[in-house]
Amino acid sequence: MDRVSNRRLAVALIGAGVLCSGQALAQTGDAAKAQRLQAMQQQLNALKAQLATLKKNQQTPAEPSTDNASTSDQASAGQTAETQKPKTTLTLGGAVTAGYKLKPDIKNHSKSGDALVGITAFNVHGSHGKLSYGAEYRWSPKAFADDSYLRYGWAAYDFNKHNQLKAGMFYVPFGNLKFGYQSFWGNLTYFAGFTDNQAAGLGYKYQNGPWRLDVDAFKNDDLGQRSLYGSNPFDGYQQINGGNVRVAYTFNQGTDHSVQVSSAVRGGELEVGGPSGKLGTRWAATAAVDAALGPWTLQGQYVDYRYNIPDGQSFNGNALPTDSITVENYGFGYQMPASGQIFAANIARTFPVDWGALDSIQLYDNYAYLMTGGNGQFNSALPGNPANPTGDIQFNAAGVNFSFGVLQVWADILSGKNAGMTFDGPNDGSWNTRYNLQMGLYFSGDVIKD
Repeated sequence: MDRVSNRRLAVALIGAGVLCSGQALAQTGDAAKAQRLQAMQQQLNALKAQLATLKKNQQTPAEPSTDNASTSDQASAGQTAETQKPKTTLTLGGAVTAGYKLKPDIKNHSKSGDALVGITAFNVHGSHGKLSYGAEYRWSPKAFADDSYLRYGWAAYDFNKHNQLKAGMFYVPFGNLKFGYQSFWGNLTYFAGFTDNQAAGLGYKYQNGPWRLDVDAFKNDDLGQRSLYGSNPFDGYQQINGGNVRVAYTFNQGTDHSVQVSSAVRGGELEVGGPSGKLGTRWAATAAVDAALGPWTLQGQYVDYRYNIPDGQSFNGNALPTDSITVENYGFGYQMPASGQIFAANIARTFPVDWGALDSIQLYDNYAYLMTGGNGQFNSALPGNPANPTGDIQFNAAGVNFSFGVLQVWADILSGKNAGMTFDGPNDGSWNTRYNLQMGLYFSGDVIKD
């Protein structure tokens, strides 16, 4: 019995005592009434005995209402601690690709093309509270022992929902993000190193509503690796001590009809002829637009760039030209103009489907024109080879992507003029065409997910 019941019983006893006293006064001198008074006195004594027993058995902890409040406070504190506990996630993934190519040379045609293994990749992404990270390592088909490389590896800290600091080797925010093309093969701005490109350093990102600002400082572009994903100068050229700034604004952000416009500049030093050579400089500027209009994607990018290469430099005994620069992609080298302007345009249309495992079909066309700087031509031959004066470059990738969820299939028709830098035939002033069929298995799974 609780204390409320005890109080009620005490009140009853007091009332009974008062009643008995009143009745005793009224019954003075009356024997019958005296007997009734005696009976009531006995009842009162019994009630007093019951109250004494209840008091003896009554425990002395805090009031139940106080216990409830304490329990509620503890539960609230526990919930707060749980809410403040950093959340942790961990996702493991990877990729395996293989392809079929048909190049325009007679030897390749006579063999009806070649089937080749592509890349093998393993990646990890995760977070712990405000800290996030990501890394991917790849093996290319050229020589697995020598051409394995880190595609990216970074860690980032979110100070709040607007400000982030990132360190490591990560995506350079320049032009349209993230890829800037739809073809598996890439477009001309990719092979020139001005989209889908990585570098090593520190990056700051500010995002507030439709606005985004990126300010980056990069020590180099390869972490000393021979091969890379993306395109960067190598074999006698090294981009060092550089920076990048990008500003972007997205109209109708968060809708299926959004348009992002951006501009960016980047620049820094250029090591020429190895560590003992002279330093040159480099800079590039871009303006880009990326429109996601329901099933349609429209993208455009303009790039103006220049590598200032000092005279009289050499590497591995070969004189280095000043009107072109050696660039690599997946460990394969090629020449591109040391200065120029690139005009790129992409269009794509996605068709959602529900045919068995097929999720969607996307048709696309990626076109770009590189206007060669200087006197309108450059030496497209690698250092040590006979000179090959080459004019402006055009490259077009038209194709279709079939999406089966984790399985992606691309079929491309790749056409180029003087587009040896895209591995599309010789730089002979004629249009050359190659065909590419690519299949990729991209998988990931959550290991930890709070």
